[in-house]
Amino acid sequence: MITAIGPFDSPDLTPSDFCLWGWKKSEAYSRKMDTPDELLARNLDVASCIREHEDQLRRTTRDLRTRVEKCVGVSGGICEHLL
Repeated sequence: MITAIGPFDSPDLTPSDFCLWGWKKSEAYSRKMDTPDELLARNLDVASCIREHEDQLRRTTRDLRTRVEKCVGVSGGICEHLL
């Protein structure tokens, strides 16, 4: 049996990948589709819009860097209060 691997199953993905995956999924399923062809067409439409959301993805990357810097600053300790 072959199963689909989601982003949380892959050790190679970064938090910005999770952001992109979540955004793409929410956009793709924002309306009801009745056939696999409709789902494929919707996914292709959403993928073609990624460049329009480039700024949002860049902000996510910057936010991640800030979080990592804060975590390093407290030697891996609790840093949520610093964010």
